[in-house]
Amino acid sequence: MNGEPSAAPRPDRHEESPESREAALRRVVVWYLHSADAAQTWINSQEAHIPLDPPGDDLTPASFADYEEAMRWYEAERGNLLAATRAAEEAGLDVIAWQLPAVLRSVHMLLNPFEEWLAMSRIGLRAARRLGDRAAEAELLESLVIHLRGRRLEAAKDQFEQAAARFQELGAAQWQAVVTSNLAEVTYELARTEEASGFVERALAMHRELGNQGGEGNALRILSAVQRDRGQAEEALRSAEAALDIARTHRNHMWEGYWLLELGRAQRANGELDAALVSFQRAASLQRRLGDQAREARAWHGAGETYRRLGRPGEAADFHRRAAAVHRELDDLWHAALALDGLAGALREADEGDGTGAAEEARRHWAEALRALVSYDDPRAVTLRERVSAALAQ
Repeated sequence: MNGEPSAAPRPDRHEESPESREAALRRVVVWYLHSADAAQTWINSQEAHIPLDPPGDDLTPASFADYEEAMRWYEAERGNLLAATRAAEEAGLDVIAWQLPAVLRSVHMLLNPFEEWLAMSRIGLRAARRLGDRAAEAELLESLVIHLRGRRLEAAKDQFEQAAARFQELGAAQWQAVVTSNLAEVTYELARTEEASGFVERALAMHRELGNQGGEGNALRILSAVQRDRGQAEEALRSAEAALDIARTHRNHMWEGYWLLELGRAQRANGELDAALVSFQRAASLQRRLGDQAREARAWHGAGETYRRLGRPGEAADFHRRAAAVHRELDDLWHAALALDGLAGALREADEGDGTGAAEEARRHWAEALRALVSYDDPRAVTLRERVSAALAQ
């Protein structure tokens, strides 16, 4: 690898004029910007790069031979990347202050460092607004999809609505379609099924008109979830299968790994339990290769739910336990609560089957799930909390 962390240009504050210090700081943040762009090439190669000015002839950013090198660099420098973004804002380098979080979005969306992602996106959004750069502002509003992945649902909906308005002003049809899909997903999570249905149908039409098959596949994934909620199991399965056809045609493992989660749920809703297990196991394998721990754990949770439907609570508990451990480690309380609820249910079923004494352990996991749900007040969270409370009361 060229450009190890120690190779980053360092400003010497001792015998320099303010102008020299400013130039040195600019070199540092530009080095981080272009090094992060190089890392993105390996960590999330499917995402488009934003256009950047050249770093300059006297500056050599880091370069990487493979995914592992890029990941090691990111893990070593992640704190410095946030510090560089803050420093760029403080120094009035607003173009760099919005570009750094925009470049890193494709890395953050895989690795889920929620607090860093949110902090950098807010800095970038402020910088874009100071510049009056509507395209940059829209880019950062889309980056605040972190609200959705962190289940800040009303905040996510508000950000997406702002982004949709900006993209409409800009005539950015591609981004309008993306944000419409995001609005479909957040309204689905808010259990507003009819509203979600309207958004997803519009998003699907937009992506098809643009010839954007990746966006079409993602919209089909959301449509499948909406159809499952409506009890339209066969339609949900067809939508999920159509999404997977797109992923496999493009040989895109990122799409395939994510959309397999919905295919597994749709298969389970149709009683195709063995097929669902295959889908969840394939999803887990792909997410492991991609390095997305959160989605790998969701695949384990899906497998656990399927084993419960098959009447195999011991195997179900093993998968739920693994999922809960990962979600705890990632501080993803919502998905931890789902996995803990599944684990507790599987343990209670196992205890009823053979009297192993697992019922008390189940109660502990349900109690932990309730604690994890304290900060959520959306309709799905309320429903889950009521179900867990009823289980504890038995």
